[in-house]
Amino acid sequence: MAAEKKSRKKVLTGTISREEMLREFPGAKTVTHEAGKLFFREGSKADNCYLILQGKVQILKKIRNGETIPLANVKPGEFLGEMAMLSGERRSASAIALTRVESILIDHIEFVALLKAQNPFASRLCLQLSTVLATRCHRLLRLIAHQPEIIPWGVKKVAPVDVRAVLNRVYTLWAV
Repeated sequence: MAAEKKSRKKVLTGTISREEMLREFPGAKTVTHEAGKLFFREGSKADNCYLILQGKVQILKKIRNGETIPLANVKPGEFLGEMAMLSGERRSASAIALTRVESILIDHIEFVALLKAQNPFASRLCLQLSTVLATRCHRLLRLIAHQPEIIPWGVKKVAPVDVRAVLNRVYTLWAV
């Protein structure tokens, strides 16, 4: 049973290489952010996401009193900014390079075109993104359980991101 669970986790978290990403997304480009540089700000429009190749990125969220708290770190092999890109919502948090970061910038239009073309690579990408989203949701729920003050109650109401709707949208585009 434990071996089966470990094997399943390995399949679901298998990384997609730089070469594959650049081959499947011809318009994608490699970008570098120096330590301390902002990737994006909470509330900004999202029309792309990143695959982190090298370095670490910190996800920061403003809370009720205006303070900014760290939510998570994104490391090589993980996506950054995919939730807002897929949902069409504004960025739910800010992201800043902790170290020098090399990443691949993926445009939303090219991402959707890959799904619509039913490219076999798209199914691997959707599986990886689904796993990333599920892991981040679990991590965030644990954080909220331990630090309920991070929920900005009296601040402007923002509709929650429906992860199931986002995944359904991705799968619908892929099945077209």
